[in-house]
Amino acid sequence: MDQNNNAHRLALAEQAVETLNRYTHFHSNYQVSFTMADPDEKGLPRINAKFERFDGVPFAESTVPMDQKYTHLKDQTVAIRLFFFPMMKAEFDETEANQFDVVDFDYAAIVGYGKDAEGNYVMKALYFPPTDALIAGHKPDEDGVWRSIRVPTYHMHKLSIDPRQTFSRHLYLAERFSEALEYQYDKYGFFFSNPEG
Repeated sequence: MDQNNNAHRLALAEQAVETLNRYTHFHSNYQVSFTMADPDEKGLPRINAKFERFDGVPFAESTVPMDQKYTHLKDQTVAIRLFFFPMMKAEFDETEANQFDVVDFDYAAIVGYGKDAEGNYVMKALYFPPTDALIAGHKPDEDGVWRSIRVPTYHMHKLSIDPRQTFSRHLYLAERFSEALEYQYDKYGFFFSNPEG
């Protein structure tokens, strides 16, 4: 992979972080904050989400049964992998960037992007599906590489780019996040980012 192509991906990842952190935390037992993580082995950007009880009590000290599942998140942190889809005449081949052979992330940030009037790469759409929804109905190829990720399947996971201007159920991001994480744990018995936890 050409490492020079990662500059626009880094900028888009930073835009995704900014957008996700704009979501208002309505009354909830949980809160989530997003930051840039260390890039993966290909130099591709990743996002971390710090998932916490709203009252600040560490999951390990909580007696709530749901919180006991969340203790299996390493450092109470959810790993998010980015996927890139140009919504314009493609200037970069995102094929290799969107392939993976290890499912080691709990969520996906699917970024549709284009250019603004100044020629900067800007995020035009953001889909935010949990990993089990992303891989449902898909299988890796015979060589173990996941190559087929289709955006239209995930319309229900589309987020408003400017959530402060649009009221919708998507504003309850912390609740959606916690429910999806619990479902993932109940279904698999572990979190993808920390299978040995």
